[in-house]
Amino acid sequence: RAIRGDREAFETIYEASLPCVHAFASRRCVGRLATEALTEAILVRAFEELDQYRGDVPWAAWLLGVAKQVDRERRAVARRRPERAAPRTPWTHAS
Repeated sequence: RAIRGDREAFETIYEASLPCVHAFASRRCVGRLATEALTEAILVRAFEELDQYRGDVPWAAWLLGVAKQVDRERRAVARRRPERAAPRTPWTHAS
């Protein structure tokens, strides 16, 4: 029903999935903001790909697969992003 646009079905899936997704994200992130960002990214991806869920595996297993993929992509982007170096402070002479 959620695939066909049923808002109530969508809300039911969201409310049932949020605790599991948040727990997954909290184990993979440091800090509240990072956890919330990963939780949101996972839920957005799951709903974007909802039409790919065939029901041949339990919902939680499918959702965990989506969560792992989103997390792998997040980590890959973080590895490719160059670390920001702190600006160099010129040495000053103490007189």
